[in-house]
Amino acid sequence: MCKLFSSFVTIAAICMGAPNGARAALQTNVENTSATSAHRPNVIVILSDDQGYGDFSCHGNPILKTPALDKLNGESIRFSNFHVAPLCTPTRGQLMSGMEAMRNKASTVLTARGLMRRDILTMPEVFADNGYRTGIFGKWHLGDAYPDRPMDRGFEKCVWTKGWGLLSEMEFDNDYYQTRYLDSLDTCYAEKYCTDLWFDEAMAWMGEMAKEQQPFFTYLALNAPHGPFHSPEKNRKHYLGKVADDKVASIYGMVENIDENMAKLDAWLEQQRLKENTLIIFMNDNGAPKGLEMYNADMRGWKGDVYDGGHRAACFIRWPNGSFGRPTTVGYPTAIHDLLPTFIDLFDFSVPSGYPPFDGISLVSVLERPMADHGSRMFVVQYGNYPKTQQYDGCVVWDAWRLVGKDELYNLDEDPGQERNIAKEYPDVVEQMKTYYDAWWTGVAPGIDEFVPLIVGSEEEDSVILSCGFWEGGDVNTQWAVANGAGGETGGQWHIDVVKQGTYLLELSRWPFHLERQLTQNGPSESIAGTALRTGKSLPITYGCVQVDNSERITSSAAAGAVTVNTKVTLTKGPHLLKAFFKDRNKNNVCGAYYVRVSRLK
Repeated sequence: MCKLFSSFVTIAAICMGAPNGARAALQTNVENTSATSAHRPNVIVILSDDQGYGDFSCHGNPILKTPALDKLNGESIRFSNFHVAPLCTPTRGQLMSGMEAMRNKASTVLTARGLMRRDILTMPEVFADNGYRTGIFGKWHLGDAYPDRPMDRGFEKCVWTKGWGLLSEMEFDNDYYQTRYLDSLDTCYAEKYCTDLWFDEAMAWMGEMAKEQQPFFTYLALNAPHGPFHSPEKNRKHYLGKVADDKVASIYGMVENIDENMAKLDAWLEQQRLKENTLIIFMNDNGAPKGLEMYNADMRGWKGDVYDGGHRAACFIRWPNGSFGRPTTVGYPTAIHDLLPTFIDLFDFSVPSGYPPFDGISLVSVLERPMADHGSRMFVVQYGNYPKTQQYDGCVVWDAWRLVGKDELYNLDEDPGQERNIAKEYPDVVEQMKTYYDAWWTGVAPGIDEFVPLIVGSEEEDSVILSCGFWEGGDVNTQWAVANGAGGETGGQWHIDVVKQGTYLLELSRWPFHLERQLTQNGPSESIAGTALRTGKSLPITYGCVQVDNSERITSSAAAGAVTVNTKVTLTKGPHLLKAFFKDRNKNNVCGAYYVRVSRLK
């Protein structure tokens, strides 16, 4: 039988850590202050959004065609037992920090747990500190305001969008086909499909860096094939009638468009004579979306699940001029937060002391000797879940073993679909994996109720927009949820940290400020490029209410035809809870204020 993963060995012989020598090598390189070589490789990391492990023809998809990704797969060290988080924000935080989601604090979407700690080192900071130019193109999803924007966390060139995507609460009326984006903080408009835009902008910037003979680190963070499944029609039509659902045809069309851009990138690297000394990684960020009839590589689970279908991902790593072994499939258990420690080790980067330790390990020995026996490894896959994570809401990975929760055990070499729970047959394995998990949980549990607050009143950003996507409580981060008045009668609350005491103007809005839309209107019917939007419903908003730290509520009236309700409050320096919501003319609660602009008055 073909084994997907490294064969598990007897329990007595298992080492649960890094491959032989990896931790020692990483420590040596972290402390090494020597300069890097004169011909440092370029690095491109590409992360797709909601593309499942089965959405590649090289992974057995019988309908979808991905020739460029298949080619990259064939030229790469490819990890078949590679794991991300089951959702997009925690995956991105793990990639950027080298730390597990529960430790770096960007542990989920919603519930005010979408920001990374500010005392940690990030991947672009490491590259920048070691002489690289750094650029992000696409989806950031780790903070929209200072000091959590991509330019605050180490990226020099930032071509990006806010929120989780183009129909998030922040982007709202953006469009896949003609995309609005930010170039640093400047709003720009492109008459291009979003994925084409990110690749084109990245190649233009990399071309500039190559002319200047500057090594670059490029993060291509795609927002496809994430819903609402707006595919280029020329790609979508290839799959209509071949799949059970038109949404699946659109997803496959979006992936096909990614593949076309990968082919374009590869040709460009060759034309620019950059391919041989460019390390490129392609990954997907979590499982495919639930509720659709589509190929899932015989795995159980989808996006959000802690079965393998939720978090087992593709990882293709190619570096033609590098020190890697020949292209092959590696079953050693690996995770996305291994990549930052791997880069530090591989490129002999200098890293300052005083930062929290990485949870990931260096994979250099695996990349350089992929056919060797690298021992065994155990780690936990768990994210913040909703409304907050609980003990045993995760999965323990131990080579081919999976402990899901505390009493479901699977051997994926024998049962890749996780159909047969064999916990009763292997109580000793369950006990060892549960013991490992319990020790892990003891380490993360004390910080579960600690939030990374939104910063208010800084010199760098006097006016800050707080959106419902960062509420604790409520469940609103989409255009449709805002338009439909979702989230309860008073919405959620924001965790804020006031940098400077003073008087602040709070502008409460139902709609994104760029729409300049009246409080009582329903939503727009079209995106910026004319794609239809659901308008939702109008609401009888007459008053706006603000509450700070459970103090007395401040109520202000909305003028006729107003787009905001404005209130002045005095905020002391330090952490606070802020709540804002609307009432009707009878003082009945209507909905939360989905957007509040907080400005310090001079």
